[in-house]
Amino acid sequence: MRNTRYQNNSGKTPQTDRKPGFRSFFDSGKNIATNVKPGESFIFEDSFRPKKSFPFLTPVQAVKKFLHIPEERPKPLEKGTLRVIPFGGTEQVGLNCMGFEYEDEMIIIDMGLQFADQYQYGINCSIPDLTYCRGKKIVGVGITHGHIDHIGAIYYLMEQLGRSTPIYATAMAFELIKMKQGDMKATLTHLSEYVRYRPVQMGKHFQITPFVVDHSIPDSVGLLIETPVGRFVHTGDWKFDKQPLPNRPSTNYEWIEALGKRGVRGLFSDSTNAHLLGSSISESAVIHSIEEIFEKSPGRVITATFSSIIDRVMLIISTSEKYNRKVVLLGRSMNNYIDIAIKLGYVRPKPGTIISMSDAAKLPDNEITICCTGAQGERYAALMRIVTGESKDTTLKADDAIIFSSSVIPGNERAVQGLFDLITQQGPKIHHYKESEIHAGGHAKEEDTKKMISLLNPEFYIPIYGFPHMLRWNARNAYDLGYAKDHVPVLRNGKLLEFTKDIMRETDQYVSKKLITIDGRMVGYTWEQELHDRFQISSQGVLVVGISKKTAWYNIKYDVVGLPPVDTVPGLETSLDNAIRNILKDLSGFKDALAFTDFVSRKTVDLMLAETGKEPKVVVVVQ
Repeated sequence: MRNTRYQNNSGKTPQTDRKPGFRSFFDSGKNIATNVKPGESFIFEDSFRPKKSFPFLTPVQAVKKFLHIPEERPKPLEKGTLRVIPFGGTEQVGLNCMGFEYEDEMIIIDMGLQFADQYQYGINCSIPDLTYCRGKKIVGVGITHGHIDHIGAIYYLMEQLGRSTPIYATAMAFELIKMKQGDMKATLTHLSEYVRYRPVQMGKHFQITPFVVDHSIPDSVGLLIETPVGRFVHTGDWKFDKQPLPNRPSTNYEWIEALGKRGVRGLFSDSTNAHLLGSSISESAVIHSIEEIFEKSPGRVITATFSSIIDRVMLIISTSEKYNRKVVLLGRSMNNYIDIAIKLGYVRPKPGTIISMSDAAKLPDNEITICCTGAQGERYAALMRIVTGESKDTTLKADDAIIFSSSVIPGNERAVQGLFDLITQQGPKIHHYKESEIHAGGHAKEEDTKKMISLLNPEFYIPIYGFPHMLRWNARNAYDLGYAKDHVPVLRNGKLLEFTKDIMRETDQYVSKKLITIDGRMVGYTWEQELHDRFQISSQGVLVVGISKKTAWYNIKYDVVGLPPVDTVPGLETSLDNAIRNILKDLSGFKDALAFTDFVSRKTVDLMLAETGKEPKVVVVVQ
């Protein structure tokens, strides 16, 4: 036994520090006698009663339980009514997917995924819940651009809807979707490339016209959706770029303004940066800051960004050429995206600019640029492997310059800060977007949003694509322009919005919006309960209680995962044994083995919390 032991209140260990009659808020009734040497383990007791954290609710789940917003089931669609279904993207950045239904037909705009948050241990991502689409006639899917939060769920959702469902995308997204379907060995038989400003008829009731918008990936479009109840505009992700990069189309302001003069019922607009003041900076404005870093760097320049931010990679390549550097693209996704961009003419490197890492090893460091993924601190991204010495391609050098050329996604701050620390310990200098203009966002800010509203002059303005606070700030942009609140509905995932030729209705009807996870190769099998179990296991560990009956007595054994062995914690094994044997004295109250194991599990968790301050996942095995 350790040097710390529990003793009963028998007077052997006097309580000289307590006032007569005083009892602290929590007192287990035990005194802890200590004779602990420096560096040894021990159990302490404080004056606060341990508080249960499990069963666990995330903050979002807790708020929904508290507010208890009434959600009616969808009613039959009335004749002459257009129903808008936000399958995702109105309560998060990602999961972008929206349906438009009229009579017997429906179209879907975007099929994006969302990466796991801090409570969703182990899953790859989540995808929209299209349960509402069962039995519906899907006449077309329109894609606004090739970012993964808009196309990442296509493979999984098309397995549900049918691979023959018509799907349309512009050139860049078209090529990325084809590449993914090749990886997944699932051919989409009606994947088509639509042309900017050329209408596409989807079924009897919908005509879609893609129009150019500026974003951080080429071939981004908004969609004009013409329906029997009027014209609607879906912007996709967008911003206004006053100095767009070469070799690609940009916003046609005259076309947008002319569309506004024809009349627009509703504008569905990106909210991701609409809460930020001012206008988005141009991608061209980043050039000077990046050139300054290249000019002053004595060694290699290593840039970290998303492989899908084609504009930034293109800029890095052209800057490298200006300063006589060769470029190494590290990572499969980085090479795939740039290969497609080169094929389509959006990236035009000089012959010999892009080389392999083995060829770069033969050159002086000041003639090398490495472009890789990992700006979010991902554990096994190319940059992290370089920093930790796990990359087979290269390792850090003290005179490297590291450029983080993308903003930090909310929730990734700790991972990025940890990566910064690992880099600076080895000598390289870090450059990031907070110290200089080396990143231009791809989303419209407040002034851009107001300009788009003014150009299109819609009857209704509907913020989409963003967290709830972003949608509400975006709504304020319309209020500032004189829109009444009843003309600016703020959506929630699954909440139905309806239009007729005369009115717009915000309903209290919701379609199914349950969490659909991609977990390894399993789609939709892992739900909240399994994720809660993983969260509990990750923070509290696992205690396995084995109970086997001998002829006249019970044998009890314990095993742990992520916790110290039970017999190494003073008094814990004895307390557990006593509690379980008390239960075993009378089994008549249990209707079956499951009721018994559940009861033992709950009592064991309570005891573990009281004795150790931990709430492990308890598994009871009866033999």
